Amino acid sequence: MNQEWNNIEFKLGNKSEVKDQLAIADFGSRMAITESLKNHPGAKEAFSEELKKIKKDEDALDPKTIHVSFEGKGGLIAFLHMGDAGAYALQTSLRKTFFECLKTEEENKEVQISLKGLKENHAKMYLNWMVSLAMMARYRPEVYGKKAKDQKKQGKLTVFVDSALSKKIAEEVIEEGKILGFGNNQVRYLAELPSNVLHPRSYRDKAEKLAKDLKVKFEFMGKKELTKKGAGAFLAVVQGDHHERAGIAHLHYVPTKKSKKKVAIVGKGLCFDTGGYNIKTGSFMNGMHQDMTGSAVALSLFEALVKLEVPYEVHAYLALAENLIAFDAYRPNDVVVACNGVSIEVDNTDAEGRMCLSDTLAIASEEKPDLMIDFATLTGSVIRSLDTRRCGAYSTDLKLSGLAVEVGERSGERVWNFPIGGDYNDAIKSDYADVRQCATAQAADHIYAATFLSKFVGKNIPWVHVDLAAGNNKGGLGLAPTETTGFGVRFGLEFIREVMSQ
Repeated sequence: MNQEWNNIEFKLGNKSEVKDQLAIADFGSRMAITESLKNHPGAKEAFSEELKKIKKDEDALDPKTIHVSFEGKGGLIAFLHMGDAGAYALQTSLRKTFFECLKTEEENKEVQISLKGLKENHAKMYLNWMVSLAMMARYRPEVYGKKAKDQKKQGKLTVFVDSALSKKIAEEVIEEGKILGFGNNQVRYLAELPSNVLHPRSYRDKAEKLAKDLKVKFEFMGKKELTKKGAGAFLAVVQGDHHERAGIAHLHYVPTKKSKKKVAIVGKGLCFDTGGYNIKTGSFMNGMHQDMTGSAVALSLFEALVKLEVPYEVHAYLALAENLIAFDAYRPNDVVVACNGVSIEVDNTDAEGRMCLSDTLAIASEEKPDLMIDFATLTGSVIRSLDTRRCGAYSTDLKLSGLAVEVGERSGERVWNFPIGGDYNDAIKSDYADVRQCATAQAADHIYAATFLSKFVGKNIPWVHVDLAAGNNKGGLGLAPTETTGFGVRFGLEFIREVMSQ
């Protein structure tokens, strides 16, 4: 894995001689920025003139930016917080303002960030985001062949942070920002690996190595173990995979001080999806190496929770598989039985994600977690409903899905909740099985898919399903600068914290 992400150091203090100066201030404390310009009288005067042009407008909450150059090299980029524009809008502005300055080529680079003009709550928020952005700016996808030989190493990035926060608080915020930035990079990295590099076997190896590094438990349920469990839905999807390398990876963290509370995170890990006998046509098969993004979110979120030493058990279940075409691949109208005893009439072999997730959710339910959340690139209809700027959230508990929306707004990784169950069950009734895999109706497949999944969640287990419509968004999303967004780790951390604190 590309460890250049970690070639970055954050230091507390003011280093005024650094040529790249960045400053963030609340509008009411904007004059605090001039302190960083005391050695640059020309820039200080130019900055004061630019400040005079900015008027406070209660209806205009978008941040304002000012750029001034120093005599010689370098300059200051100032970012003025004008009001509560919302986390997503502020993160987007922050990325567009500072991303280029935080990027590192082959030369080492130093950057100074001043947060002296911020209230404490804003200072913590912006410091977290800026640390993550600095980490995310270092991301580069894996390249091969001559391209890899020609790629130059990135230099070290050193970020000096000047704020009124106590040393302890600043260090804690920086650490969390680094963990979240790394998590986002890891999701993007895994999602962009080609399927001949990241397949169920190699993915399993990566997950096992991560578990070893984190000193947590790891087990892998392959064909033999899943057959014993009666996981007929998962096994139906992979029966055309003659490599027999698919299975469910389970990582398990137990805190030092044992807690009775448990969280289960489930991720769809389809390393490639041909559609099976309902084969994807035209260009729809392109990009299907990213059908495992949900598992990358689950794995990276698990890692973040472990590194932050949360006081409750955390289980991660990665459904690692490929949906391939073979003479013995599963077919429409097959009937299979999942490990919780629910029989399924197959309707469309390209709806393999909900098949793999059904058994994985049922197995995760065996732990009786206090919260279960799954991430999956599950349906195209959620994108048709929301575009790719938000993800869909679903739960049989309306309070829980409503909370997901609130947390999404706070975290900058936004979700929108949809109905589930109730009369939507009518369209997934089967004459031959307990449930039909897909609805007879053509519309709203994202709602029917979530309703289907709810049949495999254990009784009284709080559960939220996240359909990753925003896994890819042209032009980036929030803090993420690339089309592959890495959405989910920041949202997941804040959501789990919120639920588990209640």
